[in-house]
Amino acid sequence: MARYADWRDEYRSRLKGLDEAMEVIQEGDLVRLTILAPGELTAAFQKRAKALSRVDIRLIAPREVQLFGPDAPVGEKEIEIFIGDSSRFATDAQIATYLPTTFMLGMKPFDDHREEARIPDVFLTTCSAPNEAGFIHFGPHMWLRKSYARRCKHTIAVVDPNMTPVHGDVWMHVSEIETFVEGALQRIDKAAIRQRVETLSNEADRPALLRILERASLDQLALVEPNFHLVPPAMLGIAFGEAIVDPAAQAIADNVRQLIRDGDTIQVGVGQPSSLMFKAGAFDDAHDLGLHTELGSPGLARLWERGILTGAKKTLHPNRAVAVAWSGCDGDDLRIINDNPVFELYDPDVLLNPAYMSQNRQMTSINSAVAVDLLGQIASEDRFGGHMINGTGGQPDTHISAAICRDGRAITVMRSTAVEGTINKIVARHEAGTLVTIPRYLADTIVTEHGVARLMDKNHRQRAEELISIAHPDFRAELRKEALELVGSL
Repeated sequence: MARYADWRDEYRSRLKGLDEAMEVIQEGDLVRLTILAPGELTAAFQKRAKALSRVDIRLIAPREVQLFGPDAPVGEKEIEIFIGDSSRFATDAQIATYLPTTFMLGMKPFDDHREEARIPDVFLTTCSAPNEAGFIHFGPHMWLRKSYARRCKHTIAVVDPNMTPVHGDVWMHVSEIETFVEGALQRIDKAAIRQRVETLSNEADRPALLRILERASLDQLALVEPNFHLVPPAMLGIAFGEAIVDPAAQAIADNVRQLIRDGDTIQVGVGQPSSLMFKAGAFDDAHDLGLHTELGSPGLARLWERGILTGAKKTLHPNRAVAVAWSGCDGDDLRIINDNPVFELYDPDVLLNPAYMSQNRQMTSINSAVAVDLLGQIASEDRFGGHMINGTGGQPDTHISAAICRDGRAITVMRSTAVEGTINKIVARHEAGTLVTIPRYLADTIVTEHGVARLMDKNHRQRAEELISIAHPDFRAELRKEALELVGSL
């Protein structure tokens, strides 16, 4: 409850310097650090944590490699939902451990007051400056920011002047957040970055860097601003959603296009090749598509601009495109989304709950996989018998939602091979220890560059036949031999 008649007085009473704010972190606390935390926030936290004997950390898709290095704070380091490229070394080396959960169940232990649940003591996040009514939001990369800010014992919110205005259920009043920090983050100066690129960057990289700079949003630039001119353009392109559609991904998109119906409500996952489906034209022939998804992909907002993504036939949030975050979109998409009320964000435990999401008309999910076995077991988190490369992400939530939707379809897309054609991704059996993300009884439709396998209402032999037909031709003969032992004569 507010202590002051004017929210501005309330807000001023909660302002602290960054180092002073960190003093709320105490010995043995569990600290939740927001996704895409700015370096200033991470450095201040690390300084405070190292002054204590033990601090436990919870993260999602962390980029903060310093928190896993030899100079890192002492304590448990756990990664929930998604590991990501930057921190995979930490789980490989068992420096960090994985917290198996889903978006639909992530907040349930806290809300049910389970005795085994451990609510983070302190949540460190960024937020917008307050609006005229005294409300802040968490920007296009909201994810779990609002969810944790509502539940954690202490929240420290660093005001980020670079946040893109967003719409949806994104607001919290300043009286609901314990501590704010102003001045730690500065507004991005694109002109200054351009000058550094033009004078200090590798000359060969300069044209590409300038092109990326022109398209990038302030949110994107804030993540790399001090070193933008030194980062290889290829790396920046990937980070900023400028993915290239390879021939296999294009063929997959062409196959997906045949499955998309007018009026579908679509969800598209962040993995490869699913995130390429917008750019590869998988939805270009459809009309009145809706969007109800976890996050963005390059080309998503331009589909709305072209009149294909209208939401006119959606059951939930009609005429709106809804997500948990707009991470994954490129700069052109983010410009369209900027302060656009058609695009709304919501908490993931609500938006991605299958009991809710499955109510959509023709809910159609599209997610990627690492491997699928001949019975239809889908592995999206690991390869080679339990070696994790990523977490579940939102795949269980969104796949189940589409699978149980009365007229929905759960599509899994993947290239048929990996490592330049040397590894087959359709296998007779997963290796021992493989983490199965989607069990065979929930498998629906599998798509590779070689075709479409429809698994629903198919027995084991029929599934094997379907999957072998879309495997790479180089591996089909061996798969047929292995299928004979596994399911009998095809």
